[in-house]
Amino acid sequence: MVLRTVFCKLKPTYLSLYSSGFKFIPTSIIQNVLNRPPCGNFIRLPIVSIASYATRTTTKTTEKSGLNATKAKIILALNFQSAEDALPYYKLPLKTLIHVLRITKNDESKGYCKNRLYYIASRLKLPPSVLSEKLAKRTFIYGLSFDWIEKALDVLIEMNVASDRILRDLWVLKYHHETIHERLLKVKNLGIDNLYPWMVRCSEDILNRYITISTETKDILGETNSKQTYLANRLNVSVDTVQEMCYKIPALKAIRVTKVKHFLDFLESEGFDVEEIANKPRVLSASQKTVKKRLDTLRNLGLKEINLNVLCRSKKDFKKYCESIESLSDQGK
Repeated sequence: MVLRTVFCKLKPTYLSLYSSGFKFIPTSIIQNVLNRPPCGNFIRLPIVSIASYATRTTTKTTEKSGLNATKAKIILALNFQSAEDALPYYKLPLKTLIHVLRITKNDESKGYCKNRLYYIASRLKLPPSVLSEKLAKRTFIYGLSFDWIEKALDVLIEMNVASDRILRDLWVLKYHHETIHERLLKVKNLGIDNLYPWMVRCSEDILNRYITISTETKDILGETNSKQTYLANRLNVSVDTVQEMCYKIPALKAIRVTKVKHFLDFLESEGFDVEEIANKPRVLSASQKTVKKRLDTLRNLGLKEINLNVLCRSKKDFKKYCESIESLSDQGK
């Protein structure tokens, strides 16, 4: 329509000039377009009946209401003690809810429990409202026999696995109680007291590596039994000072004792004293391999006294630092 309006303003002379000068579109074609009735330029749209649309919308709303009502009836039959406990179950598909209802009624008829949520919560001494959210996402619990769950919980509780750990890793309940006992006993017999559900699920290689690290950690810590106390002793500072270091450098909290020990040994062997390390503890959060490589680089550039903070700079900053040293060396020649 805009094109038509523009061309209508043009005189035939200009149309001829446009056609002959640029030879894009003949004048006859342009005139033909201009002479077409306006209705020919419109796209015909289907007319949707308002009544039809309203009917479809009402049908969908009715179906949804019916589904919610069905869910509500099923959830009401699941023996929840509060609306808060039941709330996460409304998110479950109808088919899953029907399965949960069937299992719940079977448990109830056999005298096991009225709802697995409250049974597991009582065994783990956890608030049902906290467990409910997790259980609604781990509906495989309703695919296991009650006896299976009971025996798995017996072993986990007997082995002093923390309830909050089990809550975060309910998958452990899928494993046979004998497997759980065998795995956890293996770890416990090696003097490792803190047991976790993932130890049951992980591969043998990962478990053996964890055992090796834990055993080495225990040997390093000795009677101190604390990473912060060990670090304080190695650096000849107070525990409060180490805590302040960890506050300023959060990465220090996550460093394994084995890494701290090997790193400190390495730095001391490279000529750094403990006082210097204590004043610049950020280096301990870096990679020992990277620090070693950077030490070699700086020494090859002729540096004898090296600041520990330089060793844990970003890759870009360290490169600039090296370039500045090279530049100074070139000027001195």
